[in-house]
Amino acid sequence: MPGRSVAPEDLLELVLVSSPSISRDGLVAYTVTRLNRDANRYESATWLAGPEGFRPLTSGPGDVCPKWSPDGRLLAFVRRPQEKGGKSGLYVAGRDGGAWRVAESRFGFRSIEWSPDGRWIYFTRMAPLRGGEAEWKDYSEREVLVVESLPIWFNGEGFVFDRRLGLYRADVRSGIVEEVARGDFNVVAYAVSPDGRVAYARTYDELKPFLHEVVLRERDGGEDVVHRGFSVAGLAWSPDGGSLALHARDVSRRGFAAHFQVYKLDPGGDPECLTCSLERDVMNTVNSDVRGPSCSRTVQWGDDGWIYFLVSDAGSVHLYRVKPGSEPEPLIAPSCGVVDEYSVAGGRVAYTFMTPTRPKEVYLLDGGEARRLTGHNDRWIETRRLVEPRKYAVEASDGALIDVWVLDPGGEEPRPWVLYIHGGPKTMYGCGFIHEFHALAGAGFAVVYSNPRGSDGYTEEFADIRGRYGERDYKDLMEVAEQITRLHEGLDPERAGVTGGSYGGFMTNWIVTHTNRFKAAVTQRSCSNWVSKYGTTDIGWYFNKDQIARGEPVWRALETYWDKSPLKYVENARTPLLIIHSLEDYRCYVDQATQMFVALKELGVKVKLALFPGENHDLSRSGRPKSRIARLKLIIDWFREHLGKAAGSGEGVA
Repeated sequence: MPGRSVAPEDLLELVLVSSPSISRDGLVAYTVTRLNRDANRYESATWLAGPEGFRPLTSGPGDVCPKWSPDGRLLAFVRRPQEKGGKSGLYVAGRDGGAWRVAESRFGFRSIEWSPDGRWIYFTRMAPLRGGEAEWKDYSEREVLVVESLPIWFNGEGFVFDRRLGLYRADVRSGIVEEVARGDFNVVAYAVSPDGRVAYARTYDELKPFLHEVVLRERDGGEDVVHRGFSVAGLAWSPDGGSLALHARDVSRRGFAAHFQVYKLDPGGDPECLTCSLERDVMNTVNSDVRGPSCSRTVQWGDDGWIYFLVSDAGSVHLYRVKPGSEPEPLIAPSCGVVDEYSVAGGRVAYTFMTPTRPKEVYLLDGGEARRLTGHNDRWIETRRLVEPRKYAVEASDGALIDVWVLDPGGEEPRPWVLYIHGGPKTMYGCGFIHEFHALAGAGFAVVYSNPRGSDGYTEEFADIRGRYGERDYKDLMEVAEQITRLHEGLDPERAGVTGGSYGGFMTNWIVTHTNRFKAAVTQRSCSNWVSKYGTTDIGWYFNKDQIARGEPVWRALETYWDKSPLKYVENARTPLLIIHSLEDYRCYVDQATQMFVALKELGVKVKLALFPGENHDLSRSGRPKSRIARLKLIIDWFREHLGKAAGSGEGVA
């Protein structure tokens, strides 16, 4: 095996490839993002890829979300400011560069799309509920914040109680910006028909922001609500403008455990599910920590009449397509790989793809033949020792099969290992590239990761653990830990650690308060107390109700919330615990970390608290470069201290 072991700092040399957009003649625009350690930031530029190779179109450093015009002559993209307080720009460039600014805004530009006639660029952006953009002040400049609506704040956004996500369009020639849909709601998806009508999905109940209504806006400005009650992720018009593809989930089925599906929606009719026969989530939910910024659409209706979408299946993500009246069929279905994003035009598909040992690159499917167009990370791969994970199936005590992967660096026998638990819980591990796993392996630890009950990639029944957190999911994980040392040679049953983030952090807290099986643990962005999480987080008041108490608020089901809280059982804890949390984590607020820390200190259990200022819930995936590396080193050092240093392991050197 060539190269040296992967180290935390090797993250800095990875190139993040994302957001492909293909023109009708097959030229692919995409975003290239690099981590700048000195500036402690991410820097992005727009690149082009085709038969003759790949090259930069812009120099950045904040260029994201490229989108081709309908005729393929022009490329729109967003230029984000690199300094706090700067304005974002909406730009257009030709194929040889020469970009010009169409519009600018201090609130940014999101999810940009061209109108079919090429005159307008549509986009969403935040805007104040009252007052214009020019006189709007930052929250830090105000003497008092008067809050009257929910959510108060949102992870990665900060305070959002007095601003909403609206839909706008900019004239490419004049730069004039017009409001399309703005009000006391958030626009979560939209699509423009061939004849200029706009369909968009918006929130309508602040207490249930996961429910959306689909609005059809005619060219004269008239609007009709054509559907209400689903959680909408994407919209796409049919080529003739007669129907909508609706990418959504019906939460009345199983709450947030319900799968997303693709529906055909005719204005005035009921949605027809086109993908329900798959019994899989029509959504990309695989975990990876090497994703760049993306504006790719979740559902696309091609000129060929096919509707394209992604499907999560047992650790892999496949690209499917379907025509109304027929069964869905796989177009790209790797045995172990992830189609992460895609773009369809002219009968071709551009997509980003990764495996457990290869970060994302741009690929092209043309005439049934797939080929890789870019090689940004080839040198990185050639100079590192990357371990191919081995897959197992563990039979749970109730007969269900649980998928498990072991990423094992080999070496000393028996060797220390770490059970890693994913977040969600309705996400999945599997075939995504995760730098952190390779860094742990580079430090001498085998990494065991699995998809217990609650995970995505299987049936809705498998994913549905509402009201049963810490029960079947806990049993699955403990049975994985028990059986994997027999299935995979070389793992030391006495030198096992456990870690995870978000739901995985909750489960780590649950494990250390219910068993002393592990010699050390690291809980990240975790939940320890469902009672206090209810009213302190951006989604707590509705997510907790759905997942923990079957629809009941905390004051009506206090015992239920407390019974499912690891903090209730903290006196059972003996495992040394490292707690990692971000101070601007509004998904799992910092009180979740400090409550656990104080309790363990009072009980005399070895515990350490690492707080990251200026970071949020996404620290491990998109935190500032220095913070991400510091976090990885904390984890490795903690496991080395308590599990021992594996023979032959160094600081990432062979």
